[in-house]
Amino acid sequence: MTQGDRFRDEFSRLVAASGRWRDTGPEALLGRWSTFVDQCEQGYRGDAEDYFNDLTSRNSLERALAAEELQKYPQLGHLRAEVEALDERFRALLLPDVFPRIPEETWWARGVVRAGRKRLVDDLRREYGVEVAEVG
Repeated sequence: MTQGDRFRDEFSRLVAASGRWRDTGPEALLGRWSTFVDQCEQGYRGDAEDYFNDLTSRNSLERALAAEELQKYPQLGHLRAEVEALDERFRALLLPDVFPRIPEETWWARGVVRAGRKRLVDDLRREYGVEVAEVG
């Protein structure tokens, strides 16, 4: 078994143990975060429940990036760099501090996208009293 295989296995075990039942591998989880960021850049089409559910991929990535048992793997540094590049794109889309009771360390959940499609806009207004712009 290669070091890359050990990293993937350990990463998947850690993420699965946190309750995530799919996308437990580093590539799959990174892909989910990337897809979510892409969707938000285009105007997220789902409702608020979908949005917050999709956002959990970033929570899982953070757990893995901070896990002591994964720090020994050089693959974690590569993953961190890719996550940071996606984070930079996502931060540019956010209204920060919309949910101030959420810890600052989880900035991705503390804010919400500035704009989205009608379903998200309507849900955020109705469920949370948050106004965001509607796009196409």
